[in-house]
Amino acid sequence: MQVRQRYVAESSRTAARHEREQQRLRDELDRCRAQVRDDLERRGGGGGSLDAAERARLLQKVADAGAAKRRAEEALRSAVDSDRQKAAEIRRLHEECRAEVARVSKEANVEVRRLVSSLALITIKRS
Repeated sequence: MQVRQRYVAESSRTAARHEREQQRLRDELDRCRAQVRDDLERRGGGGGSLDAAERARLLQKVADAGAAKRRAEEALRSAVDSDRQKAAEIRRLHEECRAEVARVSKEANVEVRRLVSSLALITIKRS
C-alpha cells in the first residue's frame, strides 16, 4: 500500500511539474506573439503588411534559429554522454586503485610478518 501511495504522490508531482512547464511555455508563446504584433505595428500599419522579401527574411531567421537550437541540443547530448563515459571511467579507475591498494597493503603485511619472524629467529639464535 505504501508503494502505491508513493507512486501516486510521485505521479501527481510529475503531472503538476508538466502542467507548470506547459503554462510557462504558453505564457512565453503569448509574450512572443504580443511582441511580434507590437513590432509589426511599429513597422507601419498592423498585421499582414509584410512584403514577400520581409516575410522570407523572417522565415529564414526562424529556420536558422531552429537549426541553431538543434545543433545546441545535439552538442548538449554529446557533452552529457561524454561526461557519463568519463564518470564511468573514473569509477572504474577508482575501483582498480582501491584493489591495488588492498593488494599492496596485504603484501606489505605479509612482508612485515616475514621480517619480524626473521628478526625473531636471528634474535633467538644470538641468545
